[in-house]
Amino acid sequence: MSTDDHHTLGRRHTGYRLLDHPLVGLERRRTALAFAYLGVLSGLFALSYAGTTVTIGNVALESMSTRFDTITAGLIALATATITVVPFLYAVWNGGPALAMGMPLVPVGFGYLAAGRYVLTVDAVIGLTVGAAACALALFATDVRRAGSLRPWRRVGLDSARLIFVTIATVVAAASVLRFVATTTPRSLEWYAPFGVLWLVPVCVLACYWQATIRTWREPRAADERVES
Repeated sequence: MSTDDHHTLGRRHTGYRLLDHPLVGLERRRTALAFAYLGVLSGLFALSYAGTTVTIGNVALESMSTRFDTITAGLIALATATITVVPFLYAVWNGGPALAMGMPLVPVGFGYLAAGRYVLTVDAVIGLTVGAAACALALFATDVRRAGSLRPWRRVGLDSARLIFVTIATVVAAASVLRFVATTTPRSLEWYAPFGVLWLVPVCVLACYWQATIRTWREPRAADERVES
């Protein structure tokens, strides 16, 4: 087997490990479909961006064909769905807290690329809020599937790695949103306000999980103390 074949196999195995990672998704095929969806979104962004920046004879490409209007409309529709709805659907469908968290931030990142600068906008904080909620929902939905109960923290062993990841992601997102809320205009707050209720999802999920985790830590100590006494 040649060196190139070894490199190809290595990249393939790395890709499989990524698709099989529990933070990304539960089933490889569903995870691959999610990445394909993001690939389509990326392709539409590239075409739309090219239409506005590439010129022929000082005329932008988008002015030469109405197809770019269709592409832009499709991009806006998919981006809106990706920021608001798709992460929750994916969280319930395939778990994967990391991918559920990252999905709504992909269109936001495209916006920053197009603008050429980073500013914490309403779209960004909505993406962070949706991402944090979807991330916690993915943790909960995965354990509900494993435990067959709506209170999975009482039925199955808690995965500390996933819990810590969701906690850190939620804290980082919350800190960014709080900074935005403290410095933005009242008009921007009005746009963001309806999404604020989504914070109930990570707060409730993490409260239940950490309460169960602390109880699990305390039980062996209490048993040891009873034995010693």
